[in-house]
Amino acid sequence: MFNDKTFRNRPTYVEISLSNLRENYHIIKNIVKPSKILGVVKANAYGHGLVEISKELEKLNVDYLGTAYIEEAIYLRKHNIKKPILVLGAVNDNQIPLYLKYDIDITGSSIDKIENISKIATKLNKTARVHLKIDTGMGRIGVQWDRKKEFIDKTYNLKNINIVGIFSHFSNSFSDKEYTKSQIKRFNSVLRYIKKNYTLPSIIHLANTGAIFNNYKDSFYDMVRPGLSLYGYGLNSKTQKLLKPVMKFYTEVSYFKVLEENSQVGYNRTYTTKDLNRIVTLPVGYADGYPFPLSNKGHVYINGKTYSVIGNVCMDQIMINLKRNGEAYVGDRVELWGDNISLHNLSKLSKIPIGNILTGVSERVPRVYTRNN
Repeated sequence: MFNDKTFRNRPTYVEISLSNLRENYHIIKNIVKPSKILGVVKANAYGHGLVEISKELEKLNVDYLGTAYIEEAIYLRKHNIKKPILVLGAVNDNQIPLYLKYDIDITGSSIDKIENISKIATKLNKTARVHLKIDTGMGRIGVQWDRKKEFIDKTYNLKNINIVGIFSHFSNSFSDKEYTKSQIKRFNSVLRYIKKNYTLPSIIHLANTGAIFNNYKDSFYDMVRPGLSLYGYGLNSKTQKLLKPVMKFYTEVSYFKVLEENSQVGYNRTYTTKDLNRIVTLPVGYADGYPFPLSNKGHVYINGKTYSVIGNVCMDQIMINLKRNGEAYVGDRVELWGDNISLHNLSKLSKIPIGNILTGVSERVPRVYTRNN
């Protein structure tokens, strides 16, 4: 529905710079070389468009793509994406045949799951490509690192399993140095056991954006998995200076009015004018991905000036205070975030992580792709 051409005419849209994506990719590539890169494109490529971003990364000769679910991976295959794809989430047993049909790499996160992968692959006369998942301290999916022996011994003796990779996931590589080092140490203990008793997989991967830009080079191994940084964001000022945000969010003024002193604005009357104010309404709301917690906190950029969001963010509209002398007219373009409104700042104001905001931009918001060269 939302991919229909009708929605392309919405005044509310996001602009996706493929040139900035390419620059971010090359920056990451230079930092981690000779390690390979798995571009994380889960959650609609962090809101940027699953197919379009994956096609661009494929042009850049990315080594792997990473999705959260098999459905995302199949969607890419149906759109002629040929690169290897790893589904990073835990496999559901009834979906194992789909991995084999569409040539998708599977995360093997427990003995039971890998046994079922082996059984189904054998029954279908297929060989499953599996990446072993080790829990080194995230506490999510994967076999705990100190229970490696039974897991590794069992897995390496199963039929129709090609163990092509092994990986883990950092809990806080952005700011917790000691815990990150302990996770690397735990992961290395698993690798040593495999090397001593079997053959290491050809692709060992652990580093994410935090590890890449905090220079944990001993976690780069054979491949790294950048997510947020591909789309132009780090979580500190040093990293941010290197990267270029890929998404800008725009809308336009849809309505203008003048409110007298002591006028209430929005649901639940959370804002009252202190004097005569010029107010404009914008056709964007929390259903589009403009965060509700920016009610009475957010800012937008219109005609060279920054103005405040007033009242509660509605499902489909927000109100902006031009005060007494501000100027904006119906049809004027409005930047919600981009060159003049920092998404970092909006993240702090709303207390919502940047990744959550980006992935929250809904499908009814058209994506407009640009390229500088």
